Amino acid sequence: MPSYKSLLPSLALLALAHGRTVARVQPVAAREPPSSRDTTEFITSTAEITTLDATTGSSAVVILDYGWSVEGIPAFDVVSVEGDTSTFEITYGESKAALDSYMSDGPLPLAAAMDTFRVNRYNISGPGKVSNRLVQGAFRYQKLNLSSPGVLSVRNVGARPTIHTTALTELPGFFESSDKTINDIWSVGARTIQMTEIPADTVPDFWEVTPEGALVDSLAPQSLGSAAAAQSLMYSLQFSVKPVVGGFGFTVLADTLSSGIYFSCDISSGKITAHAGSTSENPLLQAFDLPKNITLALGSWSTVTATVAVTDISVSINGVQVVQMSQTTRFFGSFGLGASFGHRAIFKDLSAVSAEGQEIYSHPLTDSSFLADFFMGTNPASTIVDGSRRDRIAYTGDLDVAGGAALVSTHGLEYIIGSLDLLGSYQTTPGFFIPTAKIQQAPLSQELNINVTGLIGYSFNFVTAVASTYLHTGDVGFAQKWAPKVQKMLDWADSQTLENGLFNVSEASFAGDWNYYDPAQPGVSTKFNVLYAYSLQESLTLLADGGVDAKIYQERLDSLRDAIDSQLWSDDLQAYYFSADYTNGFGQDSNAIAILAGVNKNPAHSSEIILSTLSKDLGRPAGPMAFSSGIIASGFQPYISPYASAYHLRAALASGNSDASLELLRSLWAPMADTNNANYTGSFWETLNEEGRPGLGLSTSLCHGWAAGPTAELTKYVLGVMPTHPGWSEFSVAPLTLGLKSAKGRVPLVEGQVNVEWKFSCGGLLTMVVEAPTGTKGTVTLPRPLVTSIDDSVFTVNGQAVNATTFEVVGGSTFNLQQHHKV
Repeated sequence: MPSYKSLLPSLALLALAHGRTVARVQPVAAREPPSSRDTTEFITSTAEITTLDATTGSSAVVILDYGWSVEGIPAFDVVSVEGDTSTFEITYGESKAALDSYMSDGPLPLAAAMDTFRVNRYNISGPGKVSNRLVQGAFRYQKLNLSSPGVLSVRNVGARPTIHTTALTELPGFFESSDKTINDIWSVGARTIQMTEIPADTVPDFWEVTPEGALVDSLAPQSLGSAAAAQSLMYSLQFSVKPVVGGFGFTVLADTLSSGIYFSCDISSGKITAHAGSTSENPLLQAFDLPKNITLALGSWSTVTATVAVTDISVSINGVQVVQMSQTTRFFGSFGLGASFGHRAIFKDLSAVSAEGQEIYSHPLTDSSFLADFFMGTNPASTIVDGSRRDRIAYTGDLDVAGGAALVSTHGLEYIIGSLDLLGSYQTTPGFFIPTAKIQQAPLSQELNINVTGLIGYSFNFVTAVASTYLHTGDVGFAQKWAPKVQKMLDWADSQTLENGLFNVSEASFAGDWNYYDPAQPGVSTKFNVLYAYSLQESLTLLADGGVDAKIYQERLDSLRDAIDSQLWSDDLQAYYFSADYTNGFGQDSNAIAILAGVNKNPAHSSEIILSTLSKDLGRPAGPMAFSSGIIASGFQPYISPYASAYHLRAALASGNSDASLELLRSLWAPMADTNNANYTGSFWETLNEEGRPGLGLSTSLCHGWAAGPTAELTKYVLGVMPTHPGWSEFSVAPLTLGLKSAKGRVPLVEGQVNVEWKFSCGGLLTMVVEAPTGTKGTVTLPRPLVTSIDDSVFTVNGQAVNATTFEVVGGSTFNLQQHHKV
């Protein structure tokens, strides 16, 4: 998801995290991967030599298509050069349409986990190997563009992945059915997860640090990550800079995602420009001509001083004032150094002091010890990020969906645990969590003594993700570690409950949600109430096993269910209305989660009625709208959300509603998994518009973990296998067939795996095989629906006749069920 900076201005207090990429003017050596991780073979779109001839007077352009998105550290071999090959660029894009824009689907300034821009520029002088230093996130296409009048031949244009690229059929988890489209959906979700699992120590240092200073080449500034800087209103910043190519840049009053007031000094044009953001591509605030008497030149050191006083900013270079401005875009925040597209500079001797003269920060920048202060070092732990390209940072709200998909496909427990540890360390003293964190930082050693957050629903999503992880692992130590954190969050939520029993968000800044572009939901919101109920329900076992008396939380859950069902239901809508402020419509995810949380206790509010309402009122050929027409008329965007639909699908499958489940799979996810789709990337997308195209234009992430919900749900409900006791010591197999002829797969466990296969013969008779590790036991329920009815059948288990519809599986032995026609 894009930046939430518009919703979370006060989070700058926390110093957290949540193009055209230029890249190199000169080829640079790539950082070698740490020896502790497996190296992965180099990925190219073609092994053939590609020749670009620009001697005719116009640029030579070649577009390479990988067929699906890849990622990694770009590199290529120069085979031969003729004439002037000094201006060669490679542009990266998730979609082909992105290549029509010079900056493609960038810039990407949110964090230091990848190159800022999506264009790499090279000055090619002769044959040899050329490699970038930083990662390019997901791209399916590369545009090779030689604009200087020469001839350039290259080969092996591609990237060395910084993620694991195990073939999908060889992942720990597997799913295959008789329907190719369903199989493709599962696999594309698995690949989405694979693309967003970032192994530890694979993010290169953002800057190149030398004894002379820190070299910065076409990179957006990253903010100093300290509370003192992040909440500063008035301070003075000073640094020395030697511009090497083009000029240099810096940011002041920057928020946690490094967006602030960005200054770009371009020496060739003699101007310094101020922008609202973190690159010179962001909106221009004001431009200033550099004074004639200034001593500023490429290759020479200069001293820059910036004085910030809330709205007023002045900048001096070598003692000469070059900027005096007043602005109202940003009022407080941190600072950082950088370089605009095509600029390259060396920085040293950075210092900042408060208006009272107290030191905020000081470092010579001649050794790499400062990188961690700005979250610009490598990533210390394996984590799951929001998107491979945009938002390569961690979010609390995504883990309930992405984590579930990971457990049944990549079995990326190290990534889930790494993300939980990082995000869980950002718990505040009241109990709620901060929604996002940059993956280059280690977990905090103590909780945050603040009373502010954003996206409060994500704190509930996070609790659910913690609980589902425990259900999978059964690690009692994990439960004991997390139970107090979960308890504290749930106790805070109880403290915000009104006399009528409903959870209330009193602070508007808390009340944003995944749809960051829509109005916030303060007050009594159905979404936040059902999320609270769902997190209570899902965490009861974790709390009990972690040493907490869960009885009070069960009582709170019962009361909350009653309050929601009796007060938030609309007979007119035949759904739970959106919020106390918006009673004229409803949300897709809030009603789906109401089913999952068991709040619809009144028979007149049945799951079938709710699912029928969602299908009838939200359904479109490209998938369900996230909100009903009344909410859209109130100012919410008419988008389709794979994230909200993940809960819709979960609720439909959990309710045994095959029609609703198939409608979701075939209308929304199947087109994204179709290789003929113009925007196919082999991964699922963040958001769609009503026509089924990327909903946010070029900025839309086309590889977003929160969209991978079907991978988990197809395994759990169609293959039919899920744990019923922590650690899979007990499990169930109860397939919902969706009208398929067969399904088979494996679910990885901490130790061993559960294998399930069911299929119907040409005569409509069931065969079902289940295998599980020794020490486990399971309950098998006949698939729904059967082709041949129970009344016309007899069953055998391992050759022995049985008279039952549920059966016991003992781990360590094979369970083989056969259906026969009754004689």
